[in-house]
Amino acid sequence: MFGQTPRPIPRAPVQTPPAGESAAPDGYAPIPEWAGQTRAPRPAKTAAFDVETFATGINGAFAFHFLPDGRIILSERPGRIRIVAKDGQVSEPIGGMPTSMFAAGGQGLYEVAPDRDFAKNRVIYFTYTVLPDGRMPVPPQRSPGILMVARARLSADEKRLEDVKTLLNAEGTGGRLIQAPDGTLFITSTVPAGPGILSTDWMQPQQLDSNMGKVLRINADGSIPKDNPFVGVAGAHPEIYALGFRDDQGVAIHPRTGKLWISEHGPRGGDEIDAIEKGRNYGHPVISYGHEYSGKPVGDGKTSAPGMEQPVYFWTPDIAPAGIAFYTGKLFPAWQGDLFVGALAGRHLVRLVMSNDRVVGEERLLVDLKQRIRGVAQGPDDALYVLTDGNEGKILKLTPRK
Repeated sequence: MFGQTPRPIPRAPVQTPPAGESAAPDGYAPIPEWAGQTRAPRPAKTAAFDVETFATGINGAFAFHFLPDGRIILSERPGRIRIVAKDGQVSEPIGGMPTSMFAAGGQGLYEVAPDRDFAKNRVIYFTYTVLPDGRMPVPPQRSPGILMVARARLSADEKRLEDVKTLLNAEGTGGRLIQAPDGTLFITSTVPAGPGILSTDWMQPQQLDSNMGKVLRINADGSIPKDNPFVGVAGAHPEIYALGFRDDQGVAIHPRTGKLWISEHGPRGGDEIDAIEKGRNYGHPVISYGHEYSGKPVGDGKTSAPGMEQPVYFWTPDIAPAGIAFYTGKLFPAWQGDLFVGALAGRHLVRLVMSNDRVVGEERLLVDLKQRIRGVAQGPDDALYVLTDGNEGKILKLTPRK
């Protein structure tokens, strides 16, 4: 597809479907392509930890990142960027946000992330939604906002944004952003999703003339990297790096390979963790491990197809995975190299134990808190920080049990 050589899909022996209580509410339990692609066993090696509240008073948070000096910069969906001090005090909103921002119905400000040279240049990147020319788009069932990518400089007094510049119209209804080791920016651009919306109504993830349902890659100044896979392809948007996505909610750079990993919402089940390869097709809406909200199959009900990538891991029933982070610190030796995933619907924090980029164990943490987990990050002190969702959001800090 699109001039790519199909890669062989690893096949596992036929497996017995999980027990009914492990399946989706409608009994759907898709067979994985290999053992461990879903419902991995609980790991033998765990770590006891204490949880403390690090910061409160956060309203509608979406993303948070550590600054070089150990403070935190975070975004709130209604359109606010704040700084969290080392003692947990949350600043007033930073001024200078684009007046064109559309913040309603779950849209608004999404990602905010510091440049890798923030200590020198004070540059940040952020993603947000605007209305298209002041008109509602067609067809009407899509969310009204269109995703934009911007950069700005944080003023010396940290009270406002300066030199705000739009880098890209990403076309989608939401998205994440992360800077790669080479300084380029990865952006995820989602398609409309939710009850009443059929996946096959939105085929843009399979179309190279649309940024929707894609992982995009641009330079820090908004220009297009010359080594992007579709540069020079007739009719293709040159910023496209990979295609075939639905609703990406988390991004992380693998600490060993430097490659992008993402979390993705399926419709009714079929939530995924994907390891992104340049120019590859990740299948939506042609293949899926989920069902439509109506209970019907997505497309033809296929879970694999030639030339389409398999997820590293998937969940059915869904957990609504959000922010993700690899742990590389020394405070928790048992967690080194593992991938942590916030769960919104699941209301817990997932630990995926990794071995050679495959999942060999799954542990669910913070279940007793019953909190929607929006984000997770390793701090400069090697503690694990967790961002909760909603109007009374918090940042929690996990440290080894004393």
